[in-house]
Amino acid sequence: MRCDIIIPVWNQLDATRECIDSIVDNTGYPYKLILIDNASEKETADYLRSLKERLGGIAVIIRNDRNLGFAKAVNQGMKSSDAEYVCLMNNDTIAFAGWLTEMINIMKRSPDIGIMNPSSNTSGQFPGELSIDEYAAGLKVFSGQTQELSVCRGFCMVIKKDVIKKIGYLDEIYDIGYFEETDYCRRAAKASYRMARAKGAYVYHKEGVSFKGRADSDAIFKKNEKIFTERWGRPLKIGYFMGRPESAEDVNKVALKTVKFGHQAVIFIKNSLAWPVEIDHFDIRKEDAGPVFFRTVSFLKILKRRKKKKLDILITDSPLFSSVLKATRFFHKAEVFTSPFKGDIGRVP
Repeated sequence: MRCDIIIPVWNQLDATRECIDSIVDNTGYPYKLILIDNASEKETADYLRSLKERLGGIAVIIRNDRNLGFAKAVNQGMKSSDAEYVCLMNNDTIAFAGWLTEMINIMKRSPDIGIMNPSSNTSGQFPGELSIDEYAAGLKVFSGQTQELSVCRGFCMVIKKDVIKKIGYLDEIYDIGYFEETDYCRRAAKASYRMARAKGAYVYHKEGVSFKGRADSDAIFKKNEKIFTERWGRPLKIGYFMGRPESAEDVNKVALKTVKFGHQAVIFIKNSLAWPVEIDHFDIRKEDAGPVFFRTVSFLKILKRRKKKKLDILITDSPLFSSVLKATRFFHKAEVFTSPFKGDIGRVP
């Protein structure tokens, strides 16, 4: 068995060289590199060509005469692959020891996991005061463990060939970059595949390098966001205020349904209560609001989130707090419901 690692490259020679070196040094699982040269300038193009001589048969170079963007370039690589797994990878990433073996071992044991991310700073796993090498090595204690994801991020994601056979390739309507991998994961979820993060694997991502030098990146983002939203609906943030242990079953049910539709659940919970959600999921977040003045502290947290992390729906197990939230909607701008929740958390345009 083999994994084909597909890396679109548009210049960024130093980052590309560091990425390739890290893969060569730290990948034990059988692999082939499929490098899509998106019309890079001479220095980068020459480096990519040199890899065929240096690495032999494990390096394949596909040269485009213009920058086709991420989706089209990746699709070129996926269509040329005959491996059991493909890994879509940005050229601004650094792989650490055992990264690919860990992910594929998990996927072999889990037939329903179709797409997988490694741990990464992009997903909130920051080295802090440790070196990146030390941090990555420390994650080995989590070998075999996963966290559920609603979508995987395209900086580094492994896809089973069965998924590609079932749902096809990335949608090339997403120009240059942004949202193509999110759309792909939604399609995979619709086909009953799960997405997950391998806690014991680590790939560092130098975020933003891939789009460095593009003045139109904001316009591209907005255009692709519009396409995605019209197709799948607008992702929501749903806050649930759990002040009583009797609400555990409803909180769990609402949280699982929330992430099923690609939304995010934020559970405000008294720290004296047991955590009610039965799975570890990236988009089910915990907000402690310790037992004294629970509702007051929760309300202040809502207001603090208004700008960047605004909540769209608020659910509470207290009729009294529900009345307060409805009376103050001018400030938080969210719909308010009382538990047990009877509303619809499906597609929202």
